[in-house]
Amino acid sequence: MLNLLIFGPPGAGKGTQASLLAKKYTLNHLSSGELLRQERENGPLGVKIKKYQDAGQLVPDSLIIKMIEEAIKKDLNGNGFIFDGYPRNLHQAKALDRFLKTLGKNIQIVLNLKLNSKTATERILLRSKTSGRSDDNKKIIASRLQVYRQQTTPLLEYYKTQNKLKNIDGSPAIKSVFQQISEIIKNRFSPFRKKAAANE
Repeated sequence: MLNLLIFGPPGAGKGTQASLLAKKYTLNHLSSGELLRQERENGPLGVKIKKYQDAGQLVPDSLIIKMIEEAIKKDLNGNGFIFDGYPRNLHQAKALDRFLKTLGKNIQIVLNLKLNSKTATERILLRSKTSGRSDDNKKIIASRLQVYRQQTTPLLEYYKTQNKLKNIDGSPAIKSVFQQISEIIKNRFSPFRKKAAANE
């Protein structure tokens, strides 16, 4: 079983890479944003989540953690998971480690897509032209990048001390970044070498 986390600032293509990895290695792609949307619409935690979101408040860690744990339990016999957008803080990270340990599982690799602020801003502004997002301006982007760095730095240190952190240059094209990540997985996990080679 292969369990991955992927981090990356806005504009790094984190969601795209997570989707590609999920397809290549037949992993369950757990996107916290997508899970929140699904849960809000028809999940057992939806009423509570809607209450916080409609009030403009952050959904508490306790609800997010419970939501993720329930999602994991639905696919315990699969090839593994790739977590996208989760964890967002140390409390969530430690809760995830504890929960996976009770299942006899763990996170093996933490992928960190690195992208400088200038490139990230350019990519987001370009994307906004096609997506029509009115909130993508330089001031808001700078704020989002700052918040991301503040949230993520402690998490990266946490996983670095566990010898799980792998930094990847997120500035090349999607295919090139994907090849970098695939090589890391192939080199670290021999059971996936044949499968990786077959899908290349």
